Amino acid sequence: MLMVGLWGCSQPAPAPDSVPVQEGETPYFTPEAPPQFSFNDGIRIATLNTEFMFDGEGDEGQATFPHKGDPALARAHRDRIGEIIQWLDADVIMLEEVENEEVLDLLVAESLADHGYAVHFVQGGDRFTGQDLGVLSRLPIDEAGRSDERAPVGMTGDTYGVSKNMYVRLNLGDVPTTMIGVHFLARPDDASRKPRREAQAEVIRRLVAQEQAAGRAVVVLGDFNDFDDETLDIGGNEPITDVLKLIKQGGPGDDNDLRNVLADVPQVERFTSHYDRNDNGVVEEGELSAIDHLLLTPELYRAVREVTYVQAHDPATHTDHFPIVVGLDVR
Repeated sequence: MLMVGLWGCSQPAPAPDSVPVQEGETPYFTPEAPPQFSFNDGIRIATLNTEFMFDGEGDEGQATFPHKGDPALARAHRDRIGEIIQWLDADVIMLEEVENEEVLDLLVAESLADHGYAVHFVQGGDRFTGQDLGVLSRLPIDEAGRSDERAPVGMTGDTYGVSKNMYVRLNLGDVPTTMIGVHFLARPDDASRKPRREAQAEVIRRLVAQEQAAGRAVVVLGDFNDFDDETLDIGGNEPITDVLKLIKQGGPGDDNDLRNVLADVPQVERFTSHYDRNDNGVVEEGELSAIDHLLLTPELYRAVREVTYVQAHDPATHTDHFPIVVGLDVR
């Protein structure tokens, strides 16, 4: 399945002007049918960037988005996100670009009241966009938190942290697990941001190693705003950073390496983001990439039974990202 979304609001070199799809032409991307999962006996986990799931009221940061300051449009956007989440039928889902806990409560009340989800939220530190992460879970959550660590920025004396991160500790079946959600600094092709995004990756790598040392399996999932050098996406995009490489190292030794489920789908299905270069509302060749990822430590990767990249919505009307869903046999 294919994924679509913005490159984290990235600004790569502009492509030549494209012509919108004309009547009778075959579009480059057409939303598929909502997923029909083949594995339904275990636990399903997922991640989705919701593209500014805010309430349209009060201080909504300095970024701009279509439903900013408009409660009716914000409600319509939440309804569309709720529709996607219903398709996923995930037991635990990590959501990026949410405003606060109250918005998650609204989402559940408006669209997911009969789906058994509890809301889990930890306030982050992004003061510019006001975006945070949140979790919807049908499984008991033992603890929720975030890392406020910082890591060196290249060879400078500066340090940098992850303003948008969240973790939850829970059991996936009989496996004690820590799920770490991330939303890293945007613009994967911007060399000026490379050292800071690698510092963010080092912060998360340390958290992964800490949880592994405590005997817990780990999932790292969310919007990395970066590419995987080992598994190329639909566009063959290669990273200019070591972000994915750093996090996949996990703890000491090869046995702790994390695996990216991106490798478990054909290359034509490897996209999670749409960057509308010419702002024409049409998905065109060269505008799709995989910057959202779901990484698993070995004990969980061995339990993978199904990996689904769900591309069942129009990125111009719902969200510019598409979800990743993984079915685990951890009964």
